[in-house]
Amino acid sequence: MTSKEEICSFKNLYKAMNKCKRNVMWKDSVQGYCKNGLVNIHNLRKSLLDGTYKIDDYISFKVYEPKERDILATRFKDRAFQRSLCDISVYNDLTRSFVYDNCACQIGKGTEFARKRLNVHLKRFYRKHKMNGYILKLDIKNYFGSTPHSVAKNAVRKRVKDEWVRNKIFDVIDSYSGETGLGLGSQLTQLIQLAVLDDIDHFIKEKMKIKGYIRYMDDMILIHYNEKHLKRCMNEVSDKLNKLGLRLNKKKSQIFPIKQGVKFLGFKFRLTESGKVIITLLKKKEYKEKRKLKKLVSGSLKGKMTRMQVDICFNSFLAHIQGGKNCVKRNTKRLVDKMTVYYNGLWGDAYGLDRALDQRGPCRAY
Repeated sequence: MTSKEEICSFKNLYKAMNKCKRNVMWKDSVQGYCKNGLVNIHNLRKSLLDGTYKIDDYISFKVYEPKERDILATRFKDRAFQRSLCDISVYNDLTRSFVYDNCACQIGKGTEFARKRLNVHLKRFYRKHKMNGYILKLDIKNYFGSTPHSVAKNAVRKRVKDEWVRNKIFDVIDSYSGETGLGLGSQLTQLIQLAVLDDIDHFIKEKMKIKGYIRYMDDMILIHYNEKHLKRCMNEVSDKLNKLGLRLNKKKSQIFPIKQGVKFLGFKFRLTESGKVIITLLKKKEYKEKRKLKKLVSGSLKGKMTRMQVDICFNSFLAHIQGGKNCVKRNTKRLVDKMTVYYNGLWGDAYGLDRALDQRGPCRAY
């Protein structure tokens, strides 16, 4: 069976649809599509095989966390096809050459994996060089929005050999207006963007000999004992990015002593003189959560949601900052106690209760 036949088989398209609907069945568009899922998948398969398939217009909206971004959401029909495309062929083709510390949007990887790897690299560095080292943090300005389509296609062309699959990926790239920019919110575009910087990953690891290297999408961290070498790395990487039509964010790209610590994925990692890595939540994240909780409690009192729903949101935040069983350990006990007092105090104030009477440890959903 060719890649086209396998990707467009009814079984794989229907399986992809069921994967795509997880956690989004509350949306009217998803409910409408899945209600007649057998017929819709049959029609999707037919259009793919006879060449009449067209990508529908994207849904545009903004997100404001962790920062303001423009999102172009893929229609559910196209998501189902792209999911089958990725699962059967594209994922393996694009990720096969990735370095281990390319941490985003892959099976078994993600933000928690990236935090673990940074923790590992800091401890390994300490065993060899103690505190005598530096960290280079690199960030690309408007990564998704400024990637030229030609660069994205070259990254795909180098890794995907099947012509039909390659052309379908090119159709997705071309579906974004202009000659630059790919939309956030698509599994396929995220994999493409990971592949765009894959050659730079190998250059840093193999040519510049940086063992302490980690990347989460466009955020790169390099650890080395020689500050001058890191400056050379920054210049070399900047030159390579310029050739791709990309630019470093100069405000966020900098070199600093390892003892100063590094901010990464919402937490600060600080290496101590004893070799221990202390991981704490960034202050701005704490302040944002406080504002969010205040709004949620206020909304609950107005009848917009139940106390149980607000409790679930708060407990999710506590779980996030503490980490689970297999997560890297974080120094957040004091913060958990502090946030619990604050949260219970919000309810206490609302009902005219004394704050001191409600300092009873982490709240639990009813």
